[in-house]
Amino acid sequence: MKITLIAAISLDGFITRHNETGSAFTSPEDKRYFNQAVQDFDCLIFGGENYRVSSNWIRNRLKPGQLKIVLTRNPSAWKTETISGDLEFSDADIPELIEQLRSRGIRNVCVLGGGQIYGLFLQANAINEIWLTVEPRLFGTGVKLATAKLDLRADLLSVDKLNESTLLLKYRPKKKNH
Repeated sequence: MKITLIAAISLDGFITRHNETGSAFTSPEDKRYFNQAVQDFDCLIFGGENYRVSSNWIRNRLKPGQLKIVLTRNPSAWKTETISGDLEFSDADIPELIEQLRSRGIRNVCVLGGGQIYGLFLQANAINEIWLTVEPRLFGTGVKLATAKLDLRADLLSVDKLNESTLLLKYRPKKKNH
């Protein structure tokens, strides 16, 4: 199974601007790239806060063959929004979730945040690639890309320009030996 982390960040490493939610700060080019990129995954994973902020976007993009999972501490609170096989809510830890996805035949997963979810997957050494859009903005405060304590290295796979000032960086994290 391949697991890809996709995020847009400011130059100073924030995935949100100040105390705002979502990624409204991204360029039109990033929005186009993002909407195209997520089409190629069997499964998209979001955190509970991301779902609260983006539930309309998520629900409007339900399609056969692409499972959307929301990681939350209280999946039963979302029971009325669950659509088995399309939109599900889980409190599984990362290794357990990965095993559940494998057993369902999922092969290509995209992790879409937020910072806590990114941190959990990175801590679990579960990410195969990181795709970062770097927007030419500085915020000083906001949610960091990963809110967990980490010390990971990565190899650069590619650099592309989405516009004159916005970069798309793709990395492969070096796997830690346990």
